[in-house]
Amino acid sequence: KALMQQLLTGKKRLPGFTGEWKRYKLHEIGNITTGNTPSTKDESLYGEKFLFITPVDLGDFKYVKNSERMLSQKGASTSRIIPKGSIFFSCIGTIGKMGIATQDSITNQQINTVNIEKNHNNEFIYYQIQFNKEQINKLTSKQAVPIINKKTFSNFIISSPCLPEQKAIAAVLTTADEEITALESDLTRLRQEKKALMQQLLTGKRRVTVD
Repeated sequence: KALMQQLLTGKKRLPGFTGEWKRYKLHEIGNITTGNTPSTKDESLYGEKFLFITPVDLGDFKYVKNSERMLSQKGASTSRIIPKGSIFFSCIGTIGKMGIATQDSITNQQINTVNIEKNHNNEFIYYQIQFNKEQINKLTSKQAVPIINKKTFSNFIISSPCLPEQKAIAAVLTTADEEITALESDLTRLRQEKKALMQQLLTGKRRVTVD
């Protein structure tokens, strides 16, 4: 978190980079798309061809590789196909669940996606949106179901350096994410080992030898 604070605000520059950062509205750096849900009354629209991303599928991992439901080719033809590499952001209900598409996908109407243009790096923009999530949440409409409409989301402003620096920053933060994932995996394993050990020691199934 401290690393993001330094790198994504330009307070800390990576070696070799000195240029000024520019401010952009999200719609200036990528195409913003709101998803839709094919009719659930027509079973032929659903199948095993395309991921159908909803907020349930977001948040656990940076890269979205699976979805609870999938669409058929026919279902995809009635929907807006989101290109691989696009950024998902949930804007209705649970605000701010994110992910990056690992393949062409479809989303429901609760998700806005940003298909990043070639002069920006999608992973850097992913981290920038993630870093600014609290500020985006403040734009939520005050009603029974929280909503950030497409126009408001599209006009949110982020800062960005040149493309090479974007890629370098994204690489540093990706490495940090990978280290966190590895540590969390080790922690989960150790907790399971502790639980198994407690099961043996606290039931007398395994006895301790005292010298």
